[in-house]
Amino acid sequence: MKRGTKRAPVPQALTAQDRALLSEGVAALRLGLSKAQEDLLFDYAVLIHKWNRVFNLTALVQPVELITHHLLDSLAVLPMLAFELQNKPAPRILDVGAGAGLPGLVLAIAQPTWQLTLVDTVQKKASFMQQAIAQLGLTNARAVHARVESMTDDQGYDLITSRAFSSMVQFIELSSSLIRQDGVYAALKGRLEVDNTVPRGWRVDALHPIEVPFLNEERHLFMIKR
Repeated sequence: MKRGTKRAPVPQALTAQDRALLSEGVAALRLGLSKAQEDLLFDYAVLIHKWNRVFNLTALVQPVELITHHLLDSLAVLPMLAFELQNKPAPRILDVGAGAGLPGLVLAIAQPTWQLTLVDTVQKKASFMQQAIAQLGLTNARAVHARVESMTDDQGYDLITSRAFSSMVQFIELSSSLIRQDGVYAALKGRLEVDNTVPRGWRVDALHPIEVPFLNEERHLFMIKR
């Protein structure tokens, strides 16, 4: 190590206190998840923590950040997504640029009837998601290593979501061949950006400010329709 450089903080193992924080956050969101679902979510956080240095999944290394910035952040949009999909008994959802599986694997755990496909261009991240799906026993999720613009799907998706794309125009244009005619885009954002343009033929149907328990940061959800 060079003189004057700081050693990266070593992430601590997840503890019962982190599990309690997750439970308290889920209760605050009033999602009605079972203890078994909360246990799966916590096990998922443990997997991210365990494999992060190997797969470079997230820059957030501390357990409390995994709970607040990833799990609770992904869960906080669930009521809005569920409202959009309420008339679809087994909706098909695509998570673009899923990375460690966020929000896709969180949604798969919270909504067992939803069918999730998670795609990422980075092989090691797709490999981690495949491993997590197997270890968590999720039968309603699959991970794909591909560029979304190269994917084909005869059925189409009811909802396409992402937390990773900075440009909504690019997000929609690259995946528009995969969405059903009545499908909806859900773009998860932090602060409101100056340019929230959507491509011609699409409109922002709703903009929801999102409150995440224990997270004092701006979060917004754009719902985009034809």
